[in-house]
Amino acid sequence: MLGGRDFGRCGRRIVRWVFILPAAIWSFGCSDGGPAPDGAMLDGTLLVTDRASGSIAFIDLATRAEVARVPVGEIIPHEVDVSPDGTMALTSEYGPNDQPGRHVILIDVATASAVARIDLGPDSRPHTALFLPDGRHAVATMQDSDQLALVDLEAQTVVRTYATGGREGHMVRLSPDGSRAYVSSRLGDGTFSAIFLEEDRAPVVIETGPGAEGIDVSADGSEIWVANRQVETISVIDAESLEIVETLESRRFTGRIEMGPDGFAISPNGGGGGGPVPQYLRLWDVGSRSLLTEVSLGDEPRGTAFGVLIHDGLAFVGDRGAGEVLTFSLDGLTDREVLVSGVGDPDGMAWTPVRVNAATE
Repeated sequence: MLGGRDFGRCGRRIVRWVFILPAAIWSFGCSDGGPAPDGAMLDGTLLVTDRASGSIAFIDLATRAEVARVPVGEIIPHEVDVSPDGTMALTSEYGPNDQPGRHVILIDVATASAVARIDLGPDSRPHTALFLPDGRHAVATMQDSDQLALVDLEAQTVVRTYATGGREGHMVRLSPDGSRAYVSSRLGDGTFSAIFLEEDRAPVVIETGPGAEGIDVSADGSEIWVANRQVETISVIDAESLEIVETLESRRFTGRIEMGPDGFAISPNGGGGGGPVPQYLRLWDVGSRSLLTEVSLGDEPRGTAFGVLIHDGLAFVGDRGAGEVLTFSLDGLTDREVLVSGVGDPDGMAWTPVRVNAATE
């Protein structure tokens, strides 16, 4: 869940759009993407990482149209987050194995423009970057050095690093108050790390299972779920005791967990270099830790993973094989709709109420 915050509603209709790049502005025509899914009054902007073009796509939800692109570069982004007030976005250079990245990129949402590229240094390869509640600071995983960076976004510097205690820390999530960071590390036995951002204290490290990757925190902060991609399990960790309290069965190569504000969680499977598999989206009840239902994403096995987001009663799903962003109702994963096509290779997503102000009425 990167940046899926409930900011409230806003909106005006966009009928043409622009790309904003550092050196120039191009204006393009754009057709209406059609009505919103049945029963859903969508608003704001959906930010989607596109691995294929190394960019962030801005999708205006009222019109279901792409309204802007922010290029990140060949060192491709995988995830994106938005600030607590929705005005800024944050992504990172992850890159292919032979070209690891080292920057996090700060983006102004209203102008769809990159305003800072912050260097985390060598041996960083940041995968996930998240705003802290104050909006000025962020954390970012440094996968190649097994550290977590604390970044001052205003000063554009790394102010501190924390050892994760795991191998290849890939994803990070925060406690609701921002005092802890939770990191999943994929290599070795697969671990979960609780990092105490405001204390001079060693991390608490728990073995969860090989391929520990997808991770999220319940809305009340009481539980953390970790998807162990290689062993088809999800570890449920109590935030107070920092112990595993239950292990759930998952689909093969489950690599993401998204826990929404309304008591539901979703988990997709597929990808991770393990070969093509049939892909499913699963819906969980967080309170009872029970599987409610699952839906197939297609008849043919695929080798690509996909990002997910819960917002406003919907599951947003980036279907990387088809280059589409889909929506499902959280009421049983019904009412499947194609929100937008032609995104490229969609992965991580985030929502903001802010709309690109370069568009005109």
